[in-house]
Amino acid sequence: MDDNLMEMKKEYDNIPIPEELDFVVRQAIKQGMNQQMKNKKNHKKMPKKLTAGVAAAALFFVIGVNTSEPFAASLKDVPVIGSLAKVVSFHEFKEEDKTYKADIKVPALQGLENTEFEASLNKKYMVEAQAQFEAFKEDMKYVESVGGGHIGVEGGYEVKTDNDQILAIERYEISTSNGYSARQFDTIDKKNELLISLPSLFKDENYIYNISNNIIDQMIANYKKDSSNYYWVAGIIEKPEEVSFVKIDRNQSFYINNEGKLVICFDKYEVAPGAMGALEFIIPTEVIKDDLESNTYIK
Repeated sequence: MDDNLMEMKKEYDNIPIPEELDFVVRQAIKQGMNQQMKNKKNHKKMPKKLTAGVAAAALFFVIGVNTSEPFAASLKDVPVIGSLAKVVSFHEFKEEDKTYKADIKVPALQGLENTEFEASLNKKYMVEAQAQFEAFKEDMKYVESVGGGHIGVEGGYEVKTDNDQILAIERYEISTSNGYSARQFDTIDKKNELLISLPSLFKDENYIYNISNNIIDQMIANYKKDSSNYYWVAGIIEKPEEVSFVKIDRNQSFYINNEGKLVICFDKYEVAPGAMGALEFIIPTEVIKDDLESNTYIK
């Protein structure tokens, strides 16, 4: 794989969520709530854009990638679907032979007024997909060098949520030859045009423990209903040293669904045997209501 591409992919995978963004998003939520109260009194339309600082923080969060002019220009050929943000198929990487097959679809956002933010996310998605494709081609070379074999990869996206406030996008990668899979999620505030991080939803890190305890309770309840629902968690696993899930990561994969509920996501093998597949747990709002910065997103 090209060294520059690998380095860009590494930056995307390893970038920490900046503390500044958490603060700015919290402030934006508070400002939005205050503005909504004023609007109710004054019967005025809520402004669509946030401050320049919020836009800058959002842009910084999506890796601080410099906007590619050729890339942005190429998106002009993709039709805008309405005035709100939408997801469209922008590009597809394909390779097919008797024993090799790759099909990786790349999403693109359209309709955001903040074109720099939009282009940065789209560039991120393109780099992710191209890195998957380049890795597949490297695997092809290796398999050919050892006498051949069957390998395949499928990549794509799914819009998990699309309502007036939230657009949530899942990007996935699945190996059709060894069962490997991985998912990534972005949850976007369409009204304020910013990327929502998990920590930014909460006052402090107490959410980690409340969410984790609820997930463990859900796992145990599922197991009691059907023992095939087996998780690597205390209460099911007898040997403490074999327990792999104790608490979620501060930046655990998540999205907000169309009902305004927080959904915590795990990849295949992350908290359970592979037969359980990728897992999602809807967190009851009652569990986290005292931890929330506001109810702007979570209902």
